[in-house]
Amino acid sequence: MNIEARKLNLINWISSIQEDTILDKVEKIQQEKTDWWDVISDKDKKAIDEGIAQLDRGEHLTHSQVRSKIKERFNF
Repeated sequence: MNIEARKLNLINWISSIQEDTILDKVEKIQQEKTDWWDVISDKDKKAIDEGIAQLDRGEHLTHSQVRSKIKERFNF
């Protein structure tokens, strides 16, 4: 069964639920979704923020520049 069929199957099942306890459990699962930002370390968040700040300041390398630096570093 592909993912779309599975989702439709779940939608049909959820729409037929009459018990509050089961709906409460389904709602709890839905509310437990976490954003990746909330689970990464402060160190990673700081690195991402710094990267964005660098881009905002125009501090970036082109693809060609990166390839060149890699070739220099690894003696290609």
